[in-house]
Amino acid sequence: MDLRGLFESYYASIWRLLRRLGVPLAQLDDAAQEVFWVAARRIKDIEPGREHPFLYGVALRIASNQVRRHSPLLHAALEQFPHLVDQTPSPEEHCQQRQLRAVLDEVLDRMPSELRTVFVLCEIEGLEVRQAAELVGIPVGTASSRLRRAREEFSTIARRVRTALQTRGGYR
Repeated sequence: MDLRGLFESYYASIWRLLRRLGVPLAQLDDAAQEVFWVAARRIKDIEPGREHPFLYGVALRIASNQVRRHSPLLHAALEQFPHLVDQTPSPEEHCQQRQLRAVLDEVLDRMPSELRTVFVLCEIEGLEVRQAAELVGIPVGTASSRLRRAREEFSTIARRVRTALQTRGGYR
């Protein structure tokens, strides 16, 4: 497959994966572009039929670097400038989806990264445990164990977030 075909077939899933792995929203487009720059440089190394795992592996490494670069202090500093955020109203359905994504992001952000990575790959991106294990470079048994723990952790955190939102009146 050529670079254009890779981009057209996988850009949306790579962008989602990077977002779910904690890449800050302001860096998502750059991080996704970086994934495809790597693919462009290594296009001859990508085995036919293995494009998806190759791109996901690159995205995992780039996400890890991006998340490490952006400390919580930077996020706190950005929150001091709410006027920079687009405040234009949107249709109700779009708003609700956005709120739900924010809740999902909050829950994912509270998970330990080794659990979050396997959870995102399997539960959100729909990969099999075997594929996730291969991408992360861990044994299948370890990936299965992490996925089980990640599901438990996700449920626990989601309950806490839901309770907090209900207390504030922001979730039904």
